[in-house]
Amino acid sequence: MNRSRQLPVAGVSWACLAVAVLLLLPGCGTKTVSQSGAGGPGQQGKLTIIGEVEPLLLLKEKVQLPARIDTGAQTSSLDARDITPMERDGKSWVRFTIPGKGGEHTLERPVARTMKVKRHAAKSQKRPVVKLDISLAGQQMSREFSLTDRSQFSYPALIGRNVLQGSFLVDVARKNSSSPLSEAASK
Repeated sequence: MNRSRQLPVAGVSWACLAVAVLLLLPGCGTKTVSQSGAGGPGQQGKLTIIGEVEPLLLLKEKVQLPARIDTGAQTSSLDARDITPMERDGKSWVRFTIPGKGGEHTLERPVARTMKVKRHAAKSQKRPVVKLDISLAGQQMSREFSLTDRSQFSYPALIGRNVLQGSFLVDVARKNSSSPLSEAASK
């Protein structure tokens, strides 16, 4: 048995561990990491390293919001107020207001689906889910966001695995690493 090359945990080599540690130390490594199989078997991809809080840009509205990165959440969430269901051309739509620098912004979007959210020590909640065009760490994409009043939380947006998977690696020691936000804007 060659103990010098393998860690006792899942056959991980010391070299792999050293590279991982260097990439996660502040100031070490690069902003992107090669990932084997990012898009599926046999495909190569890059993961962008982001911190626990990053600026999120809503592309159509040109509104930037501080977003908390949460690898435990499946679906991303957006602070929305005055959520009003409506119908347009026989389809379910929703009108809602989001906070933003310089005031509130009213948006209207088709409802992609409705999700039931289980909350600790509280009743389940049904939330509308809409698709938004966003930019996170320079990557533009269209992703689903559930709408809910997040006014009691520190951040108006929560980024879940539906945005992170296959594109981002989270380093919780970092904050606003993709584009600096002032401390006032990130609270």
